[in-house]
Amino acid sequence: MNIFSYFRPKTLAHFKSKINDNIDILKKNGKKIIYVAGAEQTGGTITGMWKRALSLIQYRWENLQNALVLGLGGGDVIRLVHKLNPRLVITAVDIDPVMIKIARDYFDLTDSFYLKIYQRDAYYFLLLNRKKYDFIVVDLFVGFKNPQKARSTKFLKLLRGSLAGGGLIVYNSHYHSDLNSEFEDFHHLCTKIFTEVEILISYPYSKILLLSN
Repeated sequence: MNIFSYFRPKTLAHFKSKINDNIDILKKNGKKIIYVAGAEQTGGTITGMWKRALSLIQYRWENLQNALVLGLGGGDVIRLVHKLNPRLVITAVDIDPVMIKIARDYFDLTDSFYLKIYQRDAYYFLLLNRKKYDFIVVDLFVGFKNPQKARSTKFLKLLRGSLAGGGLIVYNSHYHSDLNSEFEDFHHLCTKIFTEVEILISYPYSKILLLSN
């Protein structure tokens, strides 16, 4: 094998989606990465970002029993959460059937005793939900940005209503330094709804928030 071919990006597949438009799966440095409209969604730096964020709150996971993951991608968050706490039963929700198929076919993510995957709009899933979750991850993106609906007062209140007492929410918020006021407005909105609002980590295009009641 030519060693340079290992590091050279290789396109594995291309998909068209009504939700995410163009989805590409590339192999870089031996790892599969999902890009949506040019934005990295799974793999690469995204894996490292989530690994760092989740490790910062691992000490608070001892008594958690169930988790809700909104936004599937290739399943980075699910694999990391399961590795850090194998006892958690995880419900994963994604609106895009194409992304769910990619997660299953290219990243070996399937329903199991600890994971159930549902094709749903996250907003309406929460609207109809009556269950309380100990841990909620919000990783909803179309390209580089969260859907506007996922940054609304109503959505955040639905999140709060789905959180069990003592539970945690980790919200991956889009961010750009040129639009810092946009993030500040969202951060302020979160402080009006949740008792605890902390910026866990900051990246050039994301800030991950820790929210709790």
